[in-house]
Parts: sequence; C-alpha cells; structure tokens
Amino acid sequence: MKTLLFLIGSGLSADFGVAQDSLRWRIEGGLTFSHFQQQVKSEIGGERGERLVNETEVGFLATGTYHVWEFFHVGVFLQFDRGNRLAARFSHFDPATGRTVTKDKVGGDYDEFWLGPLARAQWRNLFGEAGWAIAGFRNDDARNDLRTTSGDTTGTLSLLPSVALFASLGTSVDIVDKLGLVIRLEYRLRYYEGREGREFANGLKHGTQNITPFVGLSWQF
Repeated sequence: MKTLLFLIGSGLSADFGVAQDSLRWRIEGGLTFSHFQQQVKSEIGGERGERLVNETEVGFLATGTYHVWEFFHVGVFLQFDRGNRLAARFSHFDPATGRTVTKDKVGGDYDEFWLGPLARAQWRNLFGEAGWAIAGFRNDDARNDLRTTSGDTTGTLSLLPSVALFASLGTSVDIVDKLGLVIRLEYRLRYYEGREGREFANGLKHGTQNITPFVGLSWQF
C-alpha cells in the first residue's frame, strides 16, 4: 500500500517535460494475475494434500486511446485470460501419509477473449475507465453442466453483448520521456447466453464477475 501511494504521489507531482496536449495517442499493455487457494490440514504446517480450491489466472490487457478533449479519451481495449480452476469437498486424511483427500472434484482449464470500445477520464496521472465488450467468447472445461436447447454441453460460450462491462481505476508514472508504468484495478461483469449461437436450455444465463490487478507499460505519442 505504501508503494502504491508513493507511485500515485510521484505521478501527481511529476514534471513531464513534454507538453501533454501534444501527446494525443496512448497505448498500454500489460498483465493481470490472480491466485486463490483453500486447503484442510490436520495441523498448521502439516502435510499438504489435495486442495479444496485452487485457481490461477493470467491475462493480457491492451488499450489504445485518443485524447479528444480536456480529461476525456476514447479508444478500444482487448483482453485475453487463461486459467485453471478446481474445487472439491473434504473427504478424509490418508491414514498412511496424513495428507488431505478430497471428493466431488469439479473444474478445469478456461480461456476468455474480449474486444470493445473504451472511454477514459484522466486527471493528471489518475484515471478511470469504462468499456463494453462488443465481441467475446469463453471456453470453460468446468461448465459441462450447462446444456443448450439442443442438449449440447460442449462448445464455446456465447457472450451476451448487453451485459459485458469493463471498468477500472488506476494511475501511471513516467519512467523515461513518453514511457510510463501503469497500475490499475479492473472490474468485469458479463453474462453468457448459450454455446456457439445455441441458447442455454430453459433460457438460463451464466454470469461471471471479477476484480483483478493490472501492471503494465504505456507509450504516448
């Protein structure tokens, strides 16, 4: 937290050296990462066995914006995520090793792609963004429980365009000349309505939301 406050303070007080009005275009790219675990042990520091929950996700986010007026920028964003998510219930401890044994395992690999327009409001080096994914898909091995009207349980999940929202808050700090370090916290909300154009049975919708940190670089010109 102290490091983040220092970066924000540095950004607000920075002498940019290049007139910001002359730098209309901005390109950013970087990585998102999240990891979450849950486990049961017979004692703290004991043998580690099968985890109850294990989720890891790595993503790439790129944005391109144009400074149109005062604090307002418009552009596009692209995001691709890939991860693995596993969940299970506790069963027992292995009598031979003392390690956790789980049951009812579900999960698997997934990947997701988003593309859409983006609006950005920026004051000095602080900014907020809002976007809307007009195109996207998700492959998710864990969601073979969602059937389409034709009975399919495999295939790419189809994004519901009316509810595919992106928002973020962040800051940037100049490194050298027009190159900067960017830190943001992004939020995404989306619903999927079927598989490859076929609606889910009974009209159900599959919703997902997440909050993810981002670290990357920016280039202005």
